[in-house]
Amino acid sequence: MLVRAKPAASESTDVQIHSDLVETLFGTAGSFFAGLLGGLIAPALAWLLLGDRIYLYFVALIAVLGAFRLYVFFAHANTPVSLRRRDSLEWERLYAIGAVGFMTAVGVSVAVLFYNHYNDVLGIYSIVIMMSGLSGLAGRNAGRPWIVLAQSLGLALPLAIAAMMHEERRYLGLALIVVLLIVSIHSTTKFLHGNLESALRNGLDATRQRQKFSLALNSMTHGLCMGDADLSVTVVNRRVIDFFGIVAATTPIRLEALAHAIGKSVGMSPQEGKIFFERWKRHVTMPRANIFTHKLGERFFEFHCERAEAGSFITVIEDVTIQKRALREIERIAHFDDLTNLPNRYQFQETLEEEMVQLRQRGLHAALLNIDLDRFKDVNDTLGHSIGDQLLSAVGARLAACVPHPHVVARLGGDEFCVLLRAGEHLSDVDELAANILAEMHRTFIVENHVINIGASIGMAAAPKDSETSGGLLKCSDLALYQSKAEGRGKAIWYSQEMQDALTRKRAIDTELRHAFLANELIVYYQPVVDSRTATIVSMEALLRWRHPTRGMISPGEFIPVAEETGMIIELGAWALRQACNDAKSWPSNVRVAVNIAPRQFQQKDLAEMVAATLRESGLEPDRLELEITETTLMVSDDVDSKLREIEALGVRLSLDDFGTGYSSLGYLNRFPVKKVKIDRSFARQAIESPKTQAIISAISALARDLSIDLVAEGVETDAQLAFMASKNIFLIQGYLYTRPRPIEELRPLLKYWRDAPRLVSAA
Repeated sequence: MLVRAKPAASESTDVQIHSDLVETLFGTAGSFFAGLLGGLIAPALAWLLLGDRIYLYFVALIAVLGAFRLYVFFAHANTPVSLRRRDSLEWERLYAIGAVGFMTAVGVSVAVLFYNHYNDVLGIYSIVIMMSGLSGLAGRNAGRPWIVLAQSLGLALPLAIAAMMHEERRYLGLALIVVLLIVSIHSTTKFLHGNLESALRNGLDATRQRQKFSLALNSMTHGLCMGDADLSVTVVNRRVIDFFGIVAATTPIRLEALAHAIGKSVGMSPQEGKIFFERWKRHVTMPRANIFTHKLGERFFEFHCERAEAGSFITVIEDVTIQKRALREIERIAHFDDLTNLPNRYQFQETLEEEMVQLRQRGLHAALLNIDLDRFKDVNDTLGHSIGDQLLSAVGARLAACVPHPHVVARLGGDEFCVLLRAGEHLSDVDELAANILAEMHRTFIVENHVINIGASIGMAAAPKDSETSGGLLKCSDLALYQSKAEGRGKAIWYSQEMQDALTRKRAIDTELRHAFLANELIVYYQPVVDSRTATIVSMEALLRWRHPTRGMISPGEFIPVAEETGMIIELGAWALRQACNDAKSWPSNVRVAVNIAPRQFQQKDLAEMVAATLRESGLEPDRLELEITETTLMVSDDVDSKLREIEALGVRLSLDDFGTGYSSLGYLNRFPVKKVKIDRSFARQAIESPKTQAIISAISALARDLSIDLVAEGVETDAQLAFMASKNIFLIQGYLYTRPRPIEELRPLLKYWRDAPRLVSAA
């Protein structure tokens, strides 16, 4: 039974080398069969010629040993290589038994033949057979030197002994030659064995290196092709096969054939395949490393091409589809709005800039529509941002449907959209398009079962009439949009130079106003509220004035709106409050001071703290301070109730100014702690001639009396108006009939007694 060694997968290097060396013993079938026949020649011939039975016995013995050797040879040939290598020690042993036994039987037969017939031709046969047998041992069995040595001793040593035992001493030289031949064969065998083993070890190392290289090559995440200067590809790794689903190519393969196989696998047309090959060929022949990207099927691949020695080339192929798609998505996000899928501000500005270049070069015309949604903030505040986002998406879809190709619709941010009517020879139907957009924006939106009605305001500008630059055109349309909103919203208005002039004036006023504030050019004027029954001043309203060093007195109607828009009104209002409180501290205790609070001031979270601090610093009693607020202030401010309650808790009186001009005046009287109401000046102007105005004034007077609220008539300028107000039980009067706003120095003498003030003859 064969002895089983360890599995071939875990063989050491020495075991693998041993297996390879044993395999060489069975590698030369021709010399093997020649040796078997040659061993039978001498004894068979001697038996035939001499009839001596001993030679027949030798023939039989050699034939049996030859048959054993044949059995081993064919058994080895029919055994799988893996099993042969596993059992190499056993195959070596079986080979050695047959080979050494066979050679020894031949050697003994040759020695007997020589000893008995040294002087005739049979003796020569014996020597020739021995010599021919020895000559082939080193080359045939160099893989196992010990077997060669044993065979040499078995074949030649009997003849050497026979020669030494011969009675004639001259044959001692033959014995010596045989011994030297044995030594020479052994030395040659060891030399050949060393070379053979070295070659096997080098081959094994090379195989392992190739396996490692192949493993590394096929484990790469990138595809790899290597080729020669003649564009024959010698290496193609498995990733290339996986990338393109091509059949594994037998290398070397022409680059053109490989490119054709790749193109065919991804469905390229012959023309596309040729373009791909030419591009690849061009890049692999470039002297420097380079990269090109090619779309193959639905995927993108980068080909990194580099030249190597002797004109050879390397191409590393990387699947960059994910990166390309990510870059496209990043580019989409960078250039398009997520909610509406419309171009965003960045993309729109790029498009507008390109359009302006075309416009200048070709003398064309373009128009820009700046669109802002009306009442969108109310939707966000009442229904939430999710509904607001869906509404913006619906608005974007409607705008896109309104605007024909190739014109551009974009969302600039928030609820602001833009439409660019691209360059043409004439600007036509812009107003019609704007009207269609307004109509679509006023049409009801349905979002998650919510019925939403908004609107839009549009500012329009034309190029090159209004501006020849993209930034200038955007600014012009923005100014027109601002004007549209100022005129009541829901309109489409063209830009005009007057809008720019107004903006320039506004900026100049803002700059000068800041300087004036620091230079103490602002002063406080006062306009009294007079009790017409006694002609006494009951309160004075503080009014801000600007005494310009060169332009004289600047109307508050010119600088107050600018201060409110820029936010500077907060600083101005705080300063005016401090100044008024400081002035009022020296007035008679029965005279209050009234200070207006602008909407931007009222939105301050610390308004009540600021008022309290001002009262502490001035020493003015809280009930002598009145804060005047308008209905607009109450409408646009947050936390109105809490702020008004905080102010009331200080002891400060609240006054509702410009009463009757808003939407919810009566509701405010019921809701807020108002102590005084000032009827808007428009009612005084119409009081004499308008029965409706007279009826409204009568109703307000009755309401104020029932609610115990002081009522002031503003804008009274004539005795007739004064008499009418008295007829409606309104005796607190403010207006030019008494005086215009004046500095405190001019009014101070009138605080205690106003001798020539207009008086009522009798109260109604």
